[in-house]
Amino acid sequence: MKSELTYLKKLKMPEVSTKMLIGALSDYEDVRGKIYSLNKKGLIKSVKQGVYLVDNELGLRPYSKEILANIIYGPSYISLETALSNYGFIPERVTTTTSVCFGRGKKFSTPVGQFAYHHIKNSLYSMGVTLKEISKGAFCLYATPEKALLDFIHIKETKGDFKNQKDYFKYVFESYRLDLLAIENAISLKKLQSLAEKYPFQHTHWFANEVTRNLVK
Repeated sequence: MKSELTYLKKLKMPEVSTKMLIGALSDYEDVRGKIYSLNKKGLIKSVKQGVYLVDNELGLRPYSKEILANIIYGPSYISLETALSNYGFIPERVTTTTSVCFGRGKKFSTPVGQFAYHHIKNSLYSMGVTLKEISKGAFCLYATPEKALLDFIHIKETKGDFKNQKDYFKYVFESYRLDLLAIENAISLKKLQSLAEKYPFQHTHWFANEVTRNLVK
């Protein structure tokens, strides 16, 4: 039988689920016992129940928190603060990996960081989601720039007491120090407006309208 290291290298990615390990180790009679043994040896590390990281000494690429987030709880895709920071739309460094899901919102504290999942209704879930290449040959489900902005407004902000879109946009812009130049370079205003029409709340439409007004000279 091949060595256990050979089986792990066959996975070709460090972020793995129990299901993936069972498939890779199917030659073993007691597969779950083998998974337990690999964990005890430190060849895989438990992130949460059913999710592991393969030891980086095996020559696989460095693990990605974004890909890990897709595996930890799903269906889900990267969005909100993590996506906004990675797109350069907000200046803050984000420590929690944020995702959107159509299941119940959840939070996980793991040995490799915090993961937060925010609910969105099914009709909005799949629009504006793409496969993003995190490193060569490694992909995860990710909000497009337009989707990440609208998800953030839809989920994290409300209309509050604002009576018009200009004042609302000024509040959001100043609160999060949005980088309009980065937004202009990354988004399609046509896609932003088309996507915004699918969201049910007025403040989301206000935000899209003001982004367009500020970027169209």
